[in-house]
Amino acid sequence: MKHFELSSRPATSAKTIAKEVFLPLAGILGITALLVAILYACIEFGKGMTPVIPVHVDDGETVDPNPLRFAFMLIGFALSFVLAAISEHKGRQGRTYPAFWWGYAGGTLLWQSVGECSWHFSIKNEDYLMCFPHLEGASALFLVLMVSVILIYCYEKNSFGWGMWVFLLSFIGNWFGHFIQIGSYPLVSKLMEESSWFQLTGAVIGSLTCLAAILLGVFSARDTKARLCTSLMLYFGLGIIVTGAAGL
Repeated sequence: MKHFELSSRPATSAKTIAKEVFLPLAGILGITALLVAILYACIEFGKGMTPVIPVHVDDGETVDPNPLRFAFMLIGFALSFVLAAISEHKGRQGRTYPAFWWGYAGGTLLWQSVGECSWHFSIKNEDYLMCFPHLEGASALFLVLMVSVILIYCYEKNSFGWGMWVFLLSFIGNWFGHFIQIGSYPLVSKLMEESSWFQLTGAVIGSLTCLAAILLGVFSARDTKARLCTSLMLYFGLGIIVTGAAGL
């Protein structure tokens, strides 16, 4: 049986929707704020330290290879899978909410270490000797498509437990939310400024994502797990709106 089935049955009670779709946003935002604060503390306090590798430009941006960011990347990467294992264990015990929180924390931490840190440590000489992908950029297009196909296949085959699904969806949601704006910009780079494109996609894609999450959570989600997934989707939609409005 799939972990989060959808159906066309009548809307769930308002109390259940508030508890399982909208209220979890507070927990998601709290976990996100904590992890973001830790990452940015590492970035800020590491600025005066000797870079792990020479500073250079990668994919049009100046990298920030400071030692604390490097430590965060390594520890965060390893810890994210520990949290995934805890999440999967909680899920197998039938503890839906603990599995959700541990899985979300693990997936977000994995995104931070891989998506926001690893590409800062590409090694450049006359040519790149080691180049980690800038997952937010257009160069990751085929990787996005490949992961999407694999994810759909695994969902259809019910390949993972509840905790692991939350972990994967949290990582992929963070990734796709960034890619929608940054990765798509080269397609319109000759037509508008980057900040204008972010604002446009933020308003349109973010609003549509939020609307879809609410409609699915209210009218289609048939159990707690499905409603928690729509809460996660709602968070990513709001994130796209906020980053778009800021022109980031």
